[in-house]
Amino acid sequence: MTLSNTIRWLGMLAVIGGICRLLMTPLELMWGTDNTTALIIGGITGSVFIIIGTAGIYLFQAEKAGVLGFIGFLMTTLGNILVCTMVMIALFVNTALQDPQILEQDLPGPIVPIRIIMMITMNLGYILFGIATIRAKMLPRWGGALMILLVLMTFIPYTDYLFAVVWGLFYIVLGWAVWSRSKNSETKVSVTQ
Repeated sequence: MTLSNTIRWLGMLAVIGGICRLLMTPLELMWGTDNTTALIIGGITGSVFIIIGTAGIYLFQAEKAGVLGFIGFLMTTLGNILVCTMVMIALFVNTALQDPQILEQDLPGPIVPIRIIMMITMNLGYILFGIATIRAKMLPRWGGALMILLVLMTFIPYTDYLFAVVWGLFYIVLGWAVWSRSKNSETKVSVTQ
């Protein structure tokens, strides 16, 4: 399998991850917040595909995204790994204790620092990766703008249910662009020495 074909398929994984993440909102609206099905589909499955698919989005535009894109990619990936970890903790705590309110309390131990690191890496990573995507001009610029909007939404009240929609949408948009644009052209990824 060639590198361009690998990048193409990573783009498709980003699309699948985006769809799973986007589904979290309607699933939670139907069955309630912290519902097991929503956490498995939107949280864990979505996160895993997003983590892998982000590599394709980065690699497709790596040359033009530069160091800023690379740092944004690394921070975003770390943040998404921590999101997946936190969702797994939520899922198992909710399942074991049958009490979804437990995660709304002040949590003991390392969960609070992990959540802080997750928020910092996610927010800073998506800002940097969004700016790099806009500047690279290889993928839809509004996909990069949605990354930045996602960060801003953490500070805007009453946007809780829209958060997963925006998050999933930019992965669908950017992943699909990688999938469709790399199909007909050879993607060049260079590593400078």
